[in-house]
Amino acid sequence: MYILSIETTGKYGSAALIGDDGKLISKSSHEEMSHLKDIMFLADACLKAEGIEPQSIDAVAASIGPGSFTGIRIGVSTARGLAEMLKIPCVAVSSLEGMAALADSHVNEKVRFFVPIINARRGQLYGAIFERNGNGYKAVLSEKQYMIDKFMETLQKLGIKDSEVVFVGDGIDAYESEISEAGAFLLADEEWRYQDAVSVSKLAMQKYERGETVSCDGLLPNYMRKSEAEMRLESGTLSSKIGKLK
Repeated sequence: MYILSIETTGKYGSAALIGDDGKLISKSSHEEMSHLKDIMFLADACLKAEGIEPQSIDAVAASIGPGSFTGIRIGVSTARGLAEMLKIPCVAVSSLEGMAALADSHVNEKVRFFVPIINARRGQLYGAIFERNGNGYKAVLSEKQYMIDKFMETLQKLGIKDSEVVFVGDGIDAYESEISEAGAFLLADEEWRYQDAVSVSKLAMQKYERGETVSCDGLLPNYMRKSEAEMRLESGTLSSKIGKLK
């Protein structure tokens, strides 16, 4: 059996195909924010590399967020469309948990805590703290939107050794100084810092085997916060600007 996974929540889009034998094939874009143009091409390239047709896929997985609003919409919509066309289930994977799994594949066993952070701008981040738990991860700090200073303060209060913690995600690019001031934590190298469909595939296979699937209509995005346009519309600032343009 095969699961096709899609990751478009970060700067670079990727797709991966995993079989029940653990074999993985992945294809990535090297062009920033080219998800709409590239994602179907990447998915098709995975299938061709394995020599199978779309009808051989048993499920479609998508990284549902948080991350880029546009990227999330593209990934979820693509996965839903494929699942509906092929009449197969979907698997929803958190982008943050996917990043934790990505980091776990690049560190030694002494590192037990994985801190994925995505830059949400204005001193904010989407983040969580995961601890390795058997073959999976449990959230020590739940997935939420945080201010960077409060997030680091909470991490320090947990009393975890710095050497047991690794940060991953583009939040490192934005908040490296704040992270370094708080402790001597391990920071993901650029080669494995950003979201990737390979880790999404591994988590998706585990979820599929546990029966954690949804219909195409049940695959929903996790934006974690409203878009700036929505917030401005609710506050009335967007409508007032529109009025001035009339």
